[in-house]
Amino acid sequence: MPELPEVETTVLSLKEKVLNETFVFVWAETENKKIKKVERKKIEDIKRFGKGIFFFLNDNTSLFIHLRMTGHLLLGKWDYKKNLFTGGKEWKSNDRIMQEKKNGFLRYVFFLESGRQLALSDPRKFAKVSLLSREEMEKYIEKLGPDPLLIKKRDFINLFEGRKKEIKPLLMDQCFLSGIGNIYAAEILFKAKVDPRKKTHLLRNDELEKIYFFMKSILKKAIKLKGDSTSDYRLLNGKKGEYQNHHFVYDRKGVSCFICGEIIKREVIGGRGTYYCPKCQK
Repeated sequence: MPELPEVETTVLSLKEKVLNETFVFVWAETENKKIKKVERKKIEDIKRFGKGIFFFLNDNTSLFIHLRMTGHLLLGKWDYKKNLFTGGKEWKSNDRIMQEKKNGFLRYVFFLESGRQLALSDPRKFAKVSLLSREEMEKYIEKLGPDPLLIKKRDFINLFEGRKKEIKPLLMDQCFLSGIGNIYAAEILFKAKVDPRKKTHLLRNDELEKIYFFMKSILKKAIKLKGDSTSDYRLLNGKKGEYQNHHFVYDRKGVSCFICGEIIKREVIGGRGTYYCPKCQK
């Protein structure tokens, strides 16, 4: 699932490429009359809240896109052509990178006044696309926990008061902190040398400070590297991010820890597969 760095990378690129553009037409794989209302609306701002992308439009509504498990946005040009083998129509791009399989599952195509198209590719069809009123947007944001990039250390530590949940599932709870998912929770806890199974009320203050420090540094590094493309995530231009080349534990089950040489383990914690080093994080 795209997490904070992937969504932040997408938003920064969108602000650079499509800010002040106007939607002129929307194609949806499954008819969505509400989304059609963005046609002839201008993009006045683009922001990230948690893992959600908000396009603020000039009629006081917001186009909301949550990439969920496998979604990513692409910016380019496509033609709706007949497939000679199946007889049906599909979107085709002359850009080679857009022809990569991961970039070929187009569910929405937003036509822009400049002639370009903003497309949502989503193999598993879990991404959420909706048009929100200002009130609906505010209600959504109110449910989110603090942003990891913005929260101060003292406020972060205070979040843990009265908590008894295991630390990794808590870091991934979007009502607790908004934006951290499976990849970065594993990486943060490894660098902080904290067992992902440890109950939060047993964490020492110095451990919380380390989690805070590495949360900030890892998320910022991942943004600098334009996100993690271990799975489906891609940049607006269809290319991969680079953070997957810098994992310490995530997706490294059965291989040696870079620090101590112990074999990285994977087990289910809080319903999610979790990677950790049994020696560094004991």
